[in-house]
Amino acid sequence: MDSTYLWNKRLTHIPKALANNTQVAVAKAKSAILTDVNGKHYIDFAGGIGAMNVGHNHPKVVEAICQQAQNYIQPCFHIMVHEPYIKLAEKLNHLTPGDFEKQTMLCNSGAEAVENAIKIARFATKKSAIICFNGAFHGRTYMGLSLTSKVKPYKQGFGSLANDIYRISYPSIHQSLSDFKNNWQTLINNQVAIEDIAAIIIEPQLGEGGFIPANIESMQYIRQLCNQHGIIMIADEIQTGFCRTGKLFAMEHFHVTPDIMITGKSLAAGMPLSAITMKKSLTDSMPVASLGGTNSGNPLACAAALASIEIFETENLAQKAQTIGQKVKDFFQKQKEKHHFIGEIRGLGAMVGVSFVDQNGRPNPNLLKKLTTNALDKGLILLSCGQDKNILRTLMPLTIEEDQLQQAFNILEEAMAECALHINHATS
Repeated sequence: MDSTYLWNKRLTHIPKALANNTQVAVAKAKSAILTDVNGKHYIDFAGGIGAMNVGHNHPKVVEAICQQAQNYIQPCFHIMVHEPYIKLAEKLNHLTPGDFEKQTMLCNSGAEAVENAIKIARFATKKSAIICFNGAFHGRTYMGLSLTSKVKPYKQGFGSLANDIYRISYPSIHQSLSDFKNNWQTLINNQVAIEDIAAIIIEPQLGEGGFIPANIESMQYIRQLCNQHGIIMIADEIQTGFCRTGKLFAMEHFHVTPDIMITGKSLAAGMPLSAITMKKSLTDSMPVASLGGTNSGNPLACAAALASIEIFETENLAQKAQTIGQKVKDFFQKQKEKHHFIGEIRGLGAMVGVSFVDQNGRPNPNLLKKLTTNALDKGLILLSCGQDKNILRTLMPLTIEEDQLQQAFNILEEAMAECALHINHATS
């Protein structure tokens, strides 16, 4: 059985609407290395789209899953409480920012957590308006889709979305605090009364939107607005969480504590699990059974999450993320001196985005696509992001070894040289 055979089966039995960045069929995975069914090895700079911060098949995670499977797989938390759910909730309540009393609800996916966070905010405030941002990605379910910014391919053709969703420019490092204040004033003057806003949901660094960090002053101003007007601040840390940005949670960079924090992806090393950690007071008056889900907080996923958290702490992955991120930035900065098509290099920790541009500084997604194709042929898996798909994003496992990182840089250097040669041929 080879990749071509499996790819043809995939085309026959699975909708093409499910994206595939490559046609590679995986057979094995270990830390930062993926091996396909043909035996070819790939260095993974995609990391399960940010789900594998502790690396593929970490022995402690595998052991925790196997041990839990010997006891029970899924009795359903609504039927019988179980220790893995309770231990993980307690751990997240302790680890997440904020010295107030917290509680945690577990879900199956990031999008499901987003849905429930909005429900909680609306119930707690008795208001309905939700503020989100240009460039945001919060999922593909209907509320998540309503909050997600990009129309194509995510929204087009799916009919009416959720009401009372309002969007403004993301308060990025490229935008001053005064600019954000002006945008905010325009919003509440022309679109929604501030008294009707239930929540503001924000990614500390845009993920799908281009790996752009928020402006620290603007993030702190959002917190002030929420305090002043009784608005719930929701931090979507599904991709930024668990050491990716060089801290356990990205909100720590901004010295801001949200009322609700959403986590997922690397929470459980790739097992389907997400979490909503919130001020306890927000759910105190909610009716019993108004929150929940049959498979939410699956014991196997909880066991994987508890093992992952131990790895984050004992293997000092936050510091490793800082080291990796700096090496990535230094590498691309040197390459930028040789190649005009490398634009801005940005990001927190190991969550680095590199823009690819044409000779006039405009987005050049075709060149990045060529680069990712060249790199894949040489054994390196890359991902793009951004409104124009011209941003290379780095999501390698934080357990990547030094020689693997250097090998990835060698592949990138060779692939970019080929891109430069292609450009020269095209213009000569």
